Amino acid sequence: MPQGGEELPKSTPKPSFSPHTCTTSGGARCSPAIRGTTTSSRGLSLRRRASTPASSRRGATPSTPCSIRCSRRAPRPRSSSTSRIGVAVRPSSRSRNVPARPRAGTRNTRPRSCARSRLQEPSSARFGGEGKVILVGSHLDSVPEGGRFDGALGVLCAIEAVESLVDAHVRLRRPVEVVAWADEEGARFGVGLFGSAAMFGRLASSIGDRRDRDGVSIAEALRALGERGDPAAARRDPAELAAYLELHIEQGPRLERAGLPLGVVSDIVGIYHARVTIRGRADHAGATVMTARADALAAASEIVLAVERIARARPDSVGTVGEIAVRPGAKNVVPGESLFSLDLRAARDHDGLVREVLTSVTTIAGSRGVEASVDELARVPVTSLDPKIREVLRHATRSVGVDAPELVSGAGHDAQNPALSGVPTGMIFVRSTGGSHTPREFASVDDAALGAQALANAIRELAS
Repeated sequence: MPQGGEELPKSTPKPSFSPHTCTTSGGARCSPAIRGTTTSSRGLSLRRRASTPASSRRGATPSTPCSIRCSRRAPRPRSSSTSRIGVAVRPSSRSRNVPARPRAGTRNTRPRSCARSRLQEPSSARFGGEGKVILVGSHLDSVPEGGRFDGALGVLCAIEAVESLVDAHVRLRRPVEVVAWADEEGARFGVGLFGSAAMFGRLASSIGDRRDRDGVSIAEALRALGERGDPAAARRDPAELAAYLELHIEQGPRLERAGLPLGVVSDIVGIYHARVTIRGRADHAGATVMTARADALAAASEIVLAVERIARARPDSVGTVGEIAVRPGAKNVVPGESLFSLDLRAARDHDGLVREVLTSVTTIAGSRGVEASVDELARVPVTSLDPKIREVLRHATRSVGVDAPELVSGAGHDAQNPALSGVPTGMIFVRSTGGSHTPREFASVDDAALGAQALANAIRELAS
């Protein structure tokens, strides 16, 4: 298996993928075969745009790969409009002035290149007919030192799926848009699912004031990139959307263990993100006796162990403290302040998990004579995806020869925001190995091609 630091397999056959064509129940062809080699080359192009060899694709920075080559011959688009909220596939033709929304009944144009879309219109480009939109995509950013498949594969497969329908001259009743969400991971500002939350109006009104570790606010970061600086400008009426589809690597071992390339997501766990600050008293490490200390780090350490204990005792729950900082941070000073992240997830009784952990924070702080404050960054409830869309995706995966199981996602996804906003939503998982949020994460071109093929078939069923 290729390691995370390697390029996509050079042994991939040069001819286009063609083993996975299908027909509908009426005998009509679903879509042409997906070109696995094209998806592979797009993946390499995306990786070259990453900030580091380990694919650190940081949100809201000039190095964010907010434009991808979406066809084998596509030039870079001339448009200078930018957005770090979302990226849309913009149709193009021989004419330089192509409407973003072709008239119903007109021939669909090839989505030859990804354009950087305006903040207030994060996914405006489309092809197909009139009416409510089928939105499909994923995110482009990554965690620091992450992998190159998380999120990005979903964007590439969405582009490939749409292009396959265009190649087949499919006439769709509904318009289709491809979106690439910004800062899903929240690695810079601590706000996960940022782009999709902005689009569906699920961000706090003061979110633009939140600052990163360098003191730069979200509003300032957006303005530095030519934006208005207000994430609310990306908001869109959910009533405009007929469905949202997302393909994503599983990020877990279940499909690999089952020997299956694809799965369909039934539910997404509830997620709680917070920053906890413990304020004690800085003192001399030698002159301050143990009984006279208010050690902020010791209190934080006890809380970290409590998070682990509570999560282990509750079914389908996990708790993680992935970041911690100590002030003043000197070897001969008792820590006076400690700041750490809190990530709590559960498929059942998520609110109960959060309550128990926060109660523990208060109790431990009181027993150690320190103060604790909790800054809630995000709270997303357990999200059940639309049963009808799930059945469409099950049918689409069966059409490519896979009896895909339904799986609960232990990771959060942008799909939660449209689902919680009333948009019928579904997700396809692609088998992945080597873990996730690590350079070792891997998904094969064969599995990606199957996923893109199933996605194209689902788009056609929903948009026809």
